[in-house]
Amino acid sequence: MKRLLIAASMLAGLMLTIAVFSAQSRADVRFDERATIEFPQAVKLVNVVLKGEYLVIHDDARMAKGEDCTYVYDAKGKLIVSFHCTPIERRKADQFRVVTRRLEATGLPEVIEIQFAGSTEAHQVP
Repeated sequence: MKRLLIAASMLAGLMLTIAVFSAQSRADVRFDERATIEFPQAVKLVNVVLKGEYLVIHDDARMAKGEDCTYVYDAKGKLIVSFHCTPIERRKADQFRVVTRRLEATGLPEVIEIQFAGSTEAHQVP
């Protein structure tokens, strides 16, 4: 009987330890989306003109805080532009998607929305 009580106590302690570490590891995970895109022709994004290859990262934790949550880096890793997006529900995207509109004044396409592959949330550019 004494052995059964000790074994049950050890098992309960082990289960509690696993549950604590599991919850802590989930809390430490940052959720962000990233994609690489190449713009063969010039496009406008917020206040910059992009042409070439770029890394686009969206950080949900920063968006929740009201901070800039979308970051665009050039091929050398230099931050080019960041902004706080507006999330909007869309159909699930099979691949990274960029929506543009043509600017009347310059004729350049302007990025107005991005959506990462596998996501049902698009990110509108301010």
